Amino acid sequence: MDDSLVCQRCHQPLLRDTSVTSLTQSQYGLIAGTLPAPAPPSSLQPAQKLQALPPASRPAAAAWSGANPIAESYVFLPDALGGGHGRAGSPAPPRSASSVAPSSASTSRAGSPALLATEPPAAPPAQPALAAKLDALLSSRTAIDHPLCTECTGLFQAELQRELEELTRERDAYINFERGLRKRADADSLGDDSTGLVGTSDEWDALLARKQELEDEEHALRLSLQERETELAAVKEDEERVRVEEAAVEREESEFLTSHASLSGQLSHLANTLSSAKTQLLLSTYLLQHLENTNVYNDAFQIGHAPLPDSNGKSSVSVGTINGLRLGGRPAVDWEEINAAWGLVALCIDRLAVKVGCTFETYKIVPLGSFSRIEEIPGKGVYELYASSDISPARLLQNRRFSYALVALLDCLRQLVDYGYRNGRAWGGAGIEISKDKINGHSIRLPGIASGMTLGSMSLMGLGGSSSAPGTDHETKSKEGNPDEQWTRACRNVLGVLKRILVVESEADRSA
Repeated sequence: MDDSLVCQRCHQPLLRDTSVTSLTQSQYGLIAGTLPAPAPPSSLQPAQKLQALPPASRPAAAAWSGANPIAESYVFLPDALGGGHGRAGSPAPPRSASSVAPSSASTSRAGSPALLATEPPAAPPAQPALAAKLDALLSSRTAIDHPLCTECTGLFQAELQRELEELTRERDAYINFERGLRKRADADSLGDDSTGLVGTSDEWDALLARKQELEDEEHALRLSLQERETELAAVKEDEERVRVEEAAVEREESEFLTSHASLSGQLSHLANTLSSAKTQLLLSTYLLQHLENTNVYNDAFQIGHAPLPDSNGKSSVSVGTINGLRLGGRPAVDWEEINAAWGLVALCIDRLAVKVGCTFETYKIVPLGSFSRIEEIPGKGVYELYASSDISPARLLQNRRFSYALVALLDCLRQLVDYGYRNGRAWGGAGIEISKDKINGHSIRLPGIASGMTLGSMSLMGLGGSSSAPGTDHETKSKEGNPDEQWTRACRNVLGVLKRILVVESEADRSA
């Protein structure tokens, strides 16, 4: 089996039949004689062929000839391949699409004409070469390349049989049509019709009537078409008008949406502003009510009392407080806290006097916190309103001035109470007894300075009271109580008077 021998249609390997491999020259000639001869070449040039076509077909034919040159549409074979049937160089029929990929044997055929034309006739070819030439001859005379396998040959035979049946039916139709024409021509020649027209008078009358009907129908259709065209023109005008109106409406809608969005934004901004203003108004109203119910003096000077534990841890007496600072309660309370409390008391008395319009006659209060002082108006005396636990001679003299400052501050409080009593204020005079250095029977002087103390340093400096005997001192303490406790009560009474004045003045301001 030749490895290069394949079917030219399915490209599967082939094995030649023994009848083909043992082909003789006479058998080859017999087969070549049964094949159809190729069409003789035309003596007309391509341009003359195009001119001979009808005018309507010339453009298409010119386009086809330009895309498919005539020189490339045929394959020329020598006389030896045709077996003496046909001249050398005569064109073969055009081949179908199945011959696009020819085998190597058909490729070798393309160069064989020139060799055969120049070389002298050779000896009869061998049987394999004769089979190859038979394949080339069959490929050139038929519409498909050879060789073919059994399956492809069967398919090719079925296709040829179908084409044969179609051609047979077409031939029969042409024969019947030709017979009909001949019969009609014979009938017309035997009749009296001298017009030379084909057909009977009834047929012509029917055709003329049908023609008139078609013309009437065409006229009616033309009128209807004109009406429809008029309606179409009107519809197009309406469509154009509607399109213009639609564009205007879309423009107005866009402007409206833009305006609406802007107004919505402004409305939202105004609503937020209004809500913020209402919130601020509500907060301001609450703040106003709070401020109306609030007194600056009550907030600035918060007066109360706190228990004072003794040495055993028990609470025997309470001490007055102002803003949380204890006033009195020596020695449990340091002087720093007491001095700060006296500074607040001096500030409270001074501010209350300014509020009610009272002017002190003999003293001037100078509130300076823990270092406040009292100044005499007629003279130049200055008394410090703070003390110290230091027992140095300078501190002892300062403590004496502190005692004088307490008496002067109590005198200022007395003048304030008398002013309220004279002006008919509710806090003036009732239940308040202030006489010299005592308030409600308790001395405001610093203990150990106004009364005798057992401090040897004070006795030596002559700052204390009269030095009495121990027995006498014990009797005095038993009658008057602890001097520090008495002084604490005096301080608490001072805060009580200030608390009453603050409460009454706050109620008066609230009701005003």
